[in-house]
Amino acid sequence: MLAHEEVWEAIDTLAERNGLSPSGLARRSGLDPTTFNKSKRYAADGRPRWPSTESIAKILRATNTNVGDFFGNNSRRVDTSPGMAVPLLGEAHAGLDLAGVGDQEPIMLPRPARIITFPDSRYEPLYALSVVGDSMLPLYRNGDVLFVAPNAACSAGDRVVVKLRSSEIVVKVLKSQGEDGYAFHAVSDDHADIAVASDHVEWVARIVYATQ
Repeated sequence: MLAHEEVWEAIDTLAERNGLSPSGLARRSGLDPTTFNKSKRYAADGRPRWPSTESIAKILRATNTNVGDFFGNNSRRVDTSPGMAVPLLGEAHAGLDLAGVGDQEPIMLPRPARIITFPDSRYEPLYALSVVGDSMLPLYRNGDVLFVAPNAACSAGDRVVVKLRSSEIVVKVLKSQGEDGYAFHAVSDDHADIAVASDHVEWVARIVYATQ
């Protein structure tokens, strides 16, 4: 599995290889010049921030670089096949009530699930959820697609999708996990951090990619 530092190092190396600064690489790729700034790589609370798959795709296209060359020595860990089928299972929100009270409707999953493709099968099985609304700004926007890996290990600071037994699906940042339950950071200042008992949680899956 690629580490946070390895991904950012690959971006810096690609910029240098093309005689550019990270800002210059972003500008050439049609991105905001600050996209790859060092200040963007960690949140104010120290949590790691990852570049989106869309931004990586744009810098590879702008520099005519393939995925294997981009990751260099890490290319053995990346599947460069045309793509794997990923079911888009439904929608994700940030503002649902984790305590199970309130008047939010349960999320209805499409039948059948829409299939999209993704070029990396390291986390197989992989599932996708579409972000609905602006409750996760500035982290995720309406229409972004979150790819979640149910078999990937989760640790403090990871962005996760939480499925509650009440059928609610929410996006949070894992703060801690213990025998009694979970503690989560909110992804938006509009929502408070919260603790949830284990028997209220059906599953927690790590977000491994997001298209933005």
